[in-house]
Amino acid sequence: MPDERSPASPRLLLYAMYDASVPGSGPRVRIALLAQALDRRCRLVRADRGRWRRLAAVPAILWRLRQVDAVYVESPTGATMPWDLLVLAVARVMGRPVGVYFRDAYQLFRDLYPVTTMRQRLADLAWRLSLAALRRLASVRFVPSTGLGDALGFRDAVVLPPGTDPAAPDLGAGEAPVIGYVGALTVADGFDRLLTAMAIVREVVPEASLRVVGSGPTGGEPLPAWVQRVAATRDDLAAQLADVRACAIPRPINRYTNLARPIKLADYLSFGKPIVATATAETVALLEPAKAAILVDDDPAAIADGLRAVLRDRDLAARLAGAARALATAPGGSWDDRAGVVVEQLSAGSPRGA
Repeated sequence: MPDERSPASPRLLLYAMYDASVPGSGPRVRIALLAQALDRRCRLVRADRGRWRRLAAVPAILWRLRQVDAVYVESPTGATMPWDLLVLAVARVMGRPVGVYFRDAYQLFRDLYPVTTMRQRLADLAWRLSLAALRRLASVRFVPSTGLGDALGFRDAVVLPPGTDPAAPDLGAGEAPVIGYVGALTVADGFDRLLTAMAIVREVVPEASLRVVGSGPTGGEPLPAWVQRVAATRDDLAAQLADVRACAIPRPINRYTNLARPIKLADYLSFGKPIVATATAETVALLEPAKAAILVDDDPAAIADGLRAVLRDRDLAARLAGAARALATAPGGSWDDRAGVVVEQLSAGSPRGA
């Protein structure tokens, strides 16, 4: 992507409450990709590091506030630290607009994810207190979906979902009878449903297998022989997915997952892979108009039907692949477009843009 900076480009402090130099988790991937796009649009100062390193760097960060026009914040899934709130409060006192990305709110869905320990209850209380503080400190509130903004009670939130990468290689539908999965090996991500679905698929397509690019425990049970688990960096992702026929998103459908748009979905689209996904609300809203996926119920048998269809019908797989790539390259959906939204929203209230 071309560098769009000029001497008049805004000076932006990216204050991220994760260390984006450490690969692996979704928040770190998001921060790294958005930071790259922001760096092409503005003069970027980065402060993305772990909580204790942020504490040690507070004096330097406060000095940096004198040199920037605005602050963009990637808040954590859990509670925000007191020193983070101090930095943002000082930024507001100095007249710097502060845009806060509120990434999650699973704590509001304790009927689905119940707390079992006193430590979890205290962590929930700390999250609620820091949420209230961040809400007041934010001059612009960013959220990944309209649904999450509604759940948090934000009437004026700016939606900033994960972006696509039109520069990614167009892999298309692979020739191998392999289903690809990127993500955690957890019940919350539906990995158990995917294993059951693949076992059903193999009753009709015995050569079918599953390639997993992910981390986390498997519940103590060994994975079946037809599951290939690979360790890969983000730079290796295209190579690992090149030959797979289609990629799966098997998340359970509930009030919480209906608010989420996983980063892996944007990656699958960018690579032009056929997609079989459970019909959570955000996924349906993005993919159904473009006919860019097979959308199914979260029952393993329904997931298996979708996987079996794309494995047995090459024409269907090719159509889905083309629709996915077209959606990924459509104007308005890339990480560069997301960076443009951030810069536009924060420039309007900056000392130079006011």
